[in-house]
Amino acid sequence: MIRGAPIGKRFEHCTFENYEVNRSNREAVEACKRVAKEGKHGIMLWGKNGVGKTHLLVALMKEYDQLHSHVPVNRVNAETMIGVPSASLLIANAAEDLGDMDTIPSLSQDEIEKLAHIEYWPLLDLVSELRSDIAQGSLITSTRCRECDLLVLDDFGSERTTDFVLEELERIVDWRYRSMKPTAVATNLPDSAAVIKKYGSRALSRWIGSCYDVMVAGEDRRTSSERPELD
Repeated sequence: MIRGAPIGKRFEHCTFENYEVNRSNREAVEACKRVAKEGKHGIMLWGKNGVGKTHLLVALMKEYDQLHSHVPVNRVNAETMIGVPSASLLIANAAEDLGDMDTIPSLSQDEIEKLAHIEYWPLLDLVSELRSDIAQGSLITSTRCRECDLLVLDDFGSERTTDFVLEELERIVDWRYRSMKPTAVATNLPDSAAVIKKYGSRALSRWIGSCYDVMVAGEDRRTSSERPELD
């Protein structure tokens, strides 16, 4: 289950299968696949504009969601749904049935639905949402970002750095670091050292030191062929 900001039409199709892999980005692709599979370590993707960092983040999210979510095969659908008796009748019938049983029935793991919780946020959108929450006396977005299974932050470093931004990012990242929850980040800054310098945060520095730190190299994929032609 992917929540947060909309991915958008330009990137909603992105997967590992349709990512163009070459020698300059192979390490980044493999690291993203490892993060999606293991669900333990975070990743920092850095590199110039247009090399496919957002594509990799979206592919990572989809892969993580598929690997860490479970929907029972025999899940009831709308066509097979039947009316449910009243609670009192169910309890009465259950009491009678259990009276003749040695053990209490329970669901197996295969019968239990589990949905991974993923939050996706371009950083400018996240900062705007956090400000809106604070104005309303709410911490819902901050809490979701701290507690979700996978947090994905795109365009890290694109926002204007203020005390508010630093404090909120440090709170979220440090909480996830201590809870050993994976965070995936992409930035146009030249390297992870530039990220640490921009924010000057020990929490961010400590988090970066615990995750995969990978450059995405290559040429700008956003070529002139994407531009519409004038008649």
